[in-house]
Amino acid sequence: MKNLKAKDFMTKYVFTVTPDTTVQQLVGLFVTHPVSAIPVVGDDNELLGIVSEGDLLYKKVTPRIPQYVDVLGGNLYYCGFGRYEKSFRKMLAITAEEIMTKDVRCVTPETDMEAITTLMVDEHLKTVPVVTKAKLSVSVEGTQPPARLVGIITRHDILGAIAATQVKEILEQKAEENEKQ
Repeated sequence: MKNLKAKDFMTKYVFTVTPDTTVQQLVGLFVTHPVSAIPVVGDDNELLGIVSEGDLLYKKVTPRIPQYVDVLGGNLYYCGFGRYEKSFRKMLAITAEEIMTKDVRCVTPETDMEAITTLMVDEHLKTVPVVTKAKLSVSVEGTQPPARLVGIITRHDILGAIAATQVKEILEQKAEENEKQ
């Protein structure tokens, strides 16, 4: 099978929202569009984050903070909610900026399909944005230069690329057999 790159099978026209899109608008968009995640973009299509169906489900789940934990018959009392902060933040969010995942796993147009598939399986991702560095990126020490969204890849896109490649290989094989006869 030919080693496909992200640019060969990514969806180039990506459905996006801005940071000020409300959660209610997001829910409506997920219901009316067959997507599992929507990138949040700023100026020049700069990827700021991504909102998934799972992010919106946090709004309907009440995080439960244990009062204590029983360890070998002794009670250890819980004295903080740091590890529950993400759940509370998403539950209280009213805009895309507040509910989005900011640490987005991305690929470039030159990333191999095998690497993308591995990333999606290992990280349990349904959607991966494809980005390039911004046209005018000034790198400040300790920060990442902005990434410009140029496409998106879903599990469906990968399966479609595999199927298309297999069909092409079968047709080439049959053409070779016909030439031999």
